[in-house]
Amino acid sequence: MADPGTRHFLDLDVLSDRDLDWLSARACELARGAAPASVPATVVNLFFEPSTRTRVSFELAARGLGMTVVNVELDRSSSSKGESLEDTAATLAAMGVAAIILRHPETGRCHQLARAVPAGLSLLNAGDGAGHHPSQALLDLATLMDAGIDLKGQTVAIVGDIRHSRVARSDLALFGRSGVAELRVAGPDSMLPDRLPAGVVRADSLDSAVRGAGVIVMLRVQHERMDRQAWPDPASYHRQWGLQPQHLALADPDCRVLHPGPINRGMEISGAVADGPRSLILDQVRMGVHTRMAIFEWLFSDGRLS
Repeated sequence: MADPGTRHFLDLDVLSDRDLDWLSARACELARGAAPASVPATVVNLFFEPSTRTRVSFELAARGLGMTVVNVELDRSSSSKGESLEDTAATLAAMGVAAIILRHPETGRCHQLARAVPAGLSLLNAGDGAGHHPSQALLDLATLMDAGIDLKGQTVAIVGDIRHSRVARSDLALFGRSGVAELRVAGPDSMLPDRLPAGVVRADSLDSAVRGAGVIVMLRVQHERMDRQAWPDPASYHRQWGLQPQHLALADPDCRVLHPGPINRGMEISGAVADGPRSLILDQVRMGVHTRMAIFEWLFSDGRLS
């Protein structure tokens, strides 16, 4: 059974405002050259979906803290023989693994597993279906902070496939706690959720979503979570929902653009915007390592660092 004293990182609800402040500030400190803590622990990357940014940055973050990292290749693991995820976790814990970094296509799977893992084994949610991606939201916040952008009083627009995006869900939760003046979402009707969090405004076009915005978050269409018949035509989608330079002319002059990646140029964002001076996309990638270092420090600090 799970140990109630074991710390997990499953979603933003587990974080107090103090935790959020410490984690984002610590990520910025690490990005600016602060010495990382030493964390003598072994962690396992267990990814049931493809990933470049999240998986590699968790590995680099762990190694930066002196941790031992094991990457489990699913096609060579016992899961290919029918072993349950709970038994895999118990096996890894018996070997002395301190934490599992889990990405899973099933929404809620990380929370389900957290109720069953052995005492002393921590879980980090690296993305669960259309559920949560808390480390991405944290690195988005840290990226903006590192760029000198205070979210208080800002208008933030999140555009694209909101319905199927775990990034959108976590960003909405975090930005909603960050004192923004207005939080907007926009996208095709089929890609918007039936319900939005309280206070979130639904815009009916890309123009209205980005008008006056200080931060724009563009999202990839989650083809893997849709029936193929629902896939939009890339050119048509780009004409209606793809962020292009003319849209930035409607935004705040100091507006910055985020995208969690991978980006599809010519679909949800143009190359001119992705590579332009207002883009923080590669800054997000850089801050991903520092943010995940801060998460590891928080996870294994027993409260001393937060």
